[in-house]
Parts: sequence; C-alpha cells; structure tokens
Amino acid sequence: MEHLGSPYFLFLAIGFGFGFLYLVRVGEARGLPRLGLIDVCIAAILGGLIGGRILHVVAEPLPGHDLQPHQIQELADKAPTLDPELQAKLQTALATPPVPAAWLFLVEMPAGEARSEAFVHLAKDKNSVPVWLWYRTHPSHIPQFWRGGLAYFGGLILAVILCLVATVRHKMPVREAADITAPAIILGLAFGRIGCFLGGCCYGAECDPAWWSDQPSWYPAPVGGTHRYPTAIASAVFAFALFLALREIHKRRAFPGEVFLAMIVLYAPGRFVIEALRADPRGGAGGLSTTQLLVLISGAPALALWVVLRLRAPAPTPEPKPKESPSDDFKLPPPADLGAPPEPSADPQSEAPPPAKDVESPPCPNE
Repeated sequence: MEHLGSPYFLFLAIGFGFGFLYLVRVGEARGLPRLGLIDVCIAAILGGLIGGRILHVVAEPLPGHDLQPHQIQELADKAPTLDPELQAKLQTALATPPVPAAWLFLVEMPAGEARSEAFVHLAKDKNSVPVWLWYRTHPSHIPQFWRGGLAYFGGLILAVILCLVATVRHKMPVREAADITAPAIILGLAFGRIGCFLGGCCYGAECDPAWWSDQPSWYPAPVGGTHRYPTAIASAVFAFALFLALREIHKRRAFPGEVFLAMIVLYAPGRFVIEALRADPRGGAGGLSTTQLLVLISGAPALALWVVLRLRAPAPTPEPKPKESPSDDFKLPPPADLGAPPEPSADPQSEAPPPAKDVESPPCPNE
C-alpha cells in the first residue's frame, strides 16, 4: 500500500495545485468570483479524497498476487502467535504455495464473522476477498487514506456533487462553472497517474517483452522484474491529451455544459480500454472491473444527452469584435461626390491675380 511520503501523494498534490490554478485563472477571466472558485477547488479536493476512499472501501478487494519467499517466511514466523483456527489455516496455505497476498491481512483479523466470510471468498478466488471485511475489523483505518487506497471514479462522483453545492451557494452559473472545472479535474488526474507510475501502483497485466514493457527497477514484487503493459503511463498520456481536447472544445462549444459532457463521454472509452490491460486488484462483476461498469453507466447517457443538445443548439455566432476606440461610433459620413475638379487653364495669365494698386506712403515727419 502507498504511504504519505510516496511519489503518488506528491504528484497527487501537484495535480491538485495545477488544477486549482487553472480553475481560478480561467474562471476569473470569464467573470466568475474568486471566492466562489476557491470554494469549488476545496470541494473538489475534499470530494476527491473522501469519495475515492469510500469507493475503495466499498468495492475493491484485498491484494491477490502471490507473495515472495521473504513474505512467506514472515508469515511462517508469525504462525505460532495466532489462534489455533487461524494457525491451522495458515499452515495449510503455506504447505500449498503460491500463497496469496490476502494472507498479510487475514492474519491481522480477529476471529469472528468477518474473518470467516473472508475465508469463504478466498476459497472461491484469491482476488475476490472484499477489502471492506478488513476495514470491518479495523474501522480506525478507514479515514487513513495516506495508507493507500483511493478509487478515482468515487472521488470524481463526490467531487462533482460537492462542486455543484459550492457553485449554487455562490450563485454562479452551474453549466459555465462545470465547463471550467472539467479540464481542471482531468489535469489533476494526469499528474496523479504520473505518481501511480513512480509508485508502482495501477500496473498492467504481463505481456510479451518490448521496449515499452520494461518495469522500473524500484518496483516492488509482483510488478518488478516482469514485462507488463505500461497502464499508468498510458493513463497519464491519455489524461493530458484529454485536457488539451477539452480546452479546444471549450473554444468551440455549442452550448454551456458541453465541455463537462465531453469529459465524461471521451474519458469513458479510454479508461475502459486501459482498465482491460490492468492487473492490480480493483473488484467488479461479470468480467468487468468496477470502473469499467461505472464508465459504461455514465458514458452512455452522457453521449445521448450530448448528441441531443448538440442537435438542438443554435448555430454558433462569431463574437463581436472589440471597438478600437470610443470615437468609432461618431465617424463622419464620407464626403459627397462633387464631380471632377476643374482642369487648369492653358493660359497662365488668365489665372493670374489682378495687379495691386499703387498706394502712397505717408509723409515722414522727419523730412
């Protein structure tokens, strides 16, 4: 699991910062109040952390990858300290490798209904032990998001709700604020995915060797030392590209709210494909991960609404050009056509002025 000093949380904070700056700068340029924009940013951060944590606790499973030899030895050393029932189950698991990583959590769970249910899930599928069973026996760990465990889509859902509340509270136009917030959210996601890559989470499934499939040397097991799809980097590149696309859509939008709908619609297929290449535990049903189900549920209605509003929207009209100066409204009409000027006469004397008359000078008093 991640911890607060990991690269993931460092780049998550950087992403929040850049998203904050983008939202305030663009929002102020469009006439929205700074205080309202700051409240929207705070709502997005709180919603991202709390919502991401809630979805992790509710929907994600315990790790199911195979433990390394030194981890198996640690479990064996701990076996004598466990209660007889748990000790017997652990000895059986150690005698029949591979040992799933869920055992690192099972040995910390006290006897009771939650632990018994966890063993039922483990017997069916090592990747299907719900993480909420662990938190059921360790409720104090639920708010400790710095220990790791944030689901992006849960954070997105709650962030949108809290941002809507902040927008209405400050009496800002909802769809205008949504169009400005959408690129900021994706920009923050892009930096967060860089943190995933540096921290070794959100890793891909194993694949054939290629120049792009080498995993960094600092990755822990089971990610390090294998060739995998670079899903974290792919997610970061996709998010940056989507951010640029949303900015262009904002310049040419046909109706307020189009940028926000475009974010949901365009994010859905990219995330769906990347999810299919991932191998970290994420939960789900019917062969689809939790996130794949959520992007289908949100993306299809958003696409339908986008098409309908696009068809109903009037043709965009060019914005009027700014006036160069206040005097432009008071320009004089062009002079009337008075005909061609008279041609000069051929006889220069005919145009000469009449000769001046001789005027006597007054007598000089000194003469």
